[in-house]
Amino acid sequence: MGISKLLKKFDIKVISKLTKEEQIILSDNVATKISNEFNYIDYGYIYTKLMKAKMYIAIIPAGITSAIYSYEEDTLFISDTEDINAVSKELLYECIHAVQDIRNRKGKIKQLGQCIFSEFKVYAMALNEASIQYIVAKIFNEQEKYIEAYGIKVNTYSYNKYPLICNILLQLLFISSEKTLVKSTIYSTDEFIIDGVEEIGETSFVNIQKNLDEMLYASEEIIGIKRLIKEKTENGYLNIDEYLNNIYNKEEVIRKLYMDSQMNIFTMYFNKLFTRIQDLSDIKIYRSRLGDFKELIGFYTNENQEYFLQYYEDYYKQKEEKLTLKEAEIKRKNDLALTVISDNVIIQIFNKMKNALNRILNKI
Repeated sequence: MGISKLLKKFDIKVISKLTKEEQIILSDNVATKISNEFNYIDYGYIYTKLMKAKMYIAIIPAGITSAIYSYEEDTLFISDTEDINAVSKELLYECIHAVQDIRNRKGKIKQLGQCIFSEFKVYAMALNEASIQYIVAKIFNEQEKYIEAYGIKVNTYSYNKYPLICNILLQLLFISSEKTLVKSTIYSTDEFIIDGVEEIGETSFVNIQKNLDEMLYASEEIIGIKRLIKEKTENGYLNIDEYLNNIYNKEEVIRKLYMDSQMNIFTMYFNKLFTRIQDLSDIKIYRSRLGDFKELIGFYTNENQEYFLQYYEDYYKQKEEKLTLKEAEIKRKNDLALTVISDNVIIQIFNKMKNALNRILNKI
């Protein structure tokens, strides 16, 4: 095979193609792990997709990854240090990429899980990356926990790689379901996106997708700048203020995009959910979900840490007042309905008695 841009970029050197026996072992291990964790995912589908994929053993420089999938070439490169039998988190992650790959008749990629490829642009790449990380975290039993990233404290299942993006995915999961997310991610369908659009509106969902992609690109740029700083300082270059300022600016961009996404999900979802309240059980559900969402909120860890938490508390109080009024209104309607029903029953009894009396009188 020829030397691709990906191989040049990461200095990857191909050694050999996986043997059929090795590919069978890997395909079986991955398909088993995923279908065992998510019993609604078809083992055969994953196994077949992986058996059709091109896979190579390669020398991948340390510190990059133990496996990498190139969608340009529809090829999975696996480090020669990787244990095919064990299947690490990194290898599982890239194997899922290979499973996701959907192409047209000409062999051009159309979709990669949540990620959609148009003629000029790629959409929802970050959403797809976070979705795969979610699946891998579940399979390896990694628990959600609070961490600090870019000056924001969040509850996330990904502690090192795109933690803020993964927290936003948890918020989107709150308005959809795990089953919908996993099936959309593995089978490369649009159900999860459709759920999101239904719950918060198309404009908000598209804006969040865009925000997440920009967060991902900014995160990658920060990693590149830090790598450059390391190289320069190792070579005796000490004036790195410009690079540090660049990192600070990009971190500020990430924070703003995160908060904008969180605000969109929170306000749009709960505003829309409020309009659906029809009875007292709906009010109970609304209160419960509004309380549960607090566990997903990300907030600043500096002097502005109360920023979103305060907004949440104010919103909660406002909605609680409206819920109290809504509750009273529903109870009044219920009481009125019961009164009408009661009156109707009395009238029906009276009419039956009247009819019975008339029948008796007619016989006399």
